[in-house]
Amino acid sequence: MYGYENAASGLKKMFTAQVGSIICVVLMMIPFIGVIGLIGVFVFTIMSLIGLNSAGKDIEGCKTAFTLTIVQMVVSVIGNLAGTGVFATVFSVVNDILALLVVRAVCLSVAEVMDQLNQRVVADKGRSVWKINLGCYVADIVLTILAVIPVLGTVLAVAGSVVTVILSLVAGIMYIMFLSKSYQALEN
Repeated sequence: MYGYENAASGLKKMFTAQVGSIICVVLMMIPFIGVIGLIGVFVFTIMSLIGLNSAGKDIEGCKTAFTLTIVQMVVSVIGNLAGTGVFATVFSVVNDILALLVVRAVCLSVAEVMDQLNQRVVADKGRSVWKINLGCYVADIVLTILAVIPVLGTVLAVAGSVVTVILSLVAGIMYIMFLSKSYQALEN
């Protein structure tokens, strides 16, 4: 495993947590089962943090991503307490920027390791995932800011959100596939 045992284990936990979270979010939409889904999302969030921390022992960018994720969680809580309006918008934008930086740190640092291990296809996938997420987050930030503008901004934000949601779903699936291929390459 080339000395990346912690990274392989951590990325595998992150992969499992991402898949589990998606299942739990779907469960949250079902009456009476939604609470189980909510608990599951919380458990998988912890699992993802443990995985990120583990991967950070071998890959510096994952250590950075772990720290950014903790900061993002704090900003998210404060943003939720801010309610609506300008402050909520500011916290939403900051939250998106932090999420983007987490994805960047994971994708590019793991891609660098994949390059070192001559896993070029996986490394290229990581860089592609980063670029697609960059586009999605920038679009989301612009739409969040547009939503503050009465009428026209709101209409544009709603219309653009449909496209952004679809692209974000694709980006999320690609991120999960990248985590899977990365941990598998480190295990071999």
